Amino acid sequence: MASQKSKFLTKAMNIIDTKPGVFKALEEFEKTGKLITKTRLNFTIDRILAKEFRDYCKKNRINMSEEIETLIKGYLKKK
Repeated sequence: MASQKSKFLTKAMNIIDTKPGVFKALEEFEKTGKLITKTRLNFTIDRILAKEFRDYCKKNRINMSEEIETLIKGYLKKK
């Protein structure tokens, strides 16, 4: 039994080191009962571009955040 605890703790510590966001999400779930895996970012972009993008998303019923995520994922895949 002690060996299983040791293996579990070793694995848990490894996950904490490699993917700390997982434990942050679990910590938040324990506090709020909600699993939040997203983070808020703050950008400064051209005002006209922001308005055009907001209008485009609204007209096409697109979630702005999801669209930005998709664009970033596409950018990162090219790299």
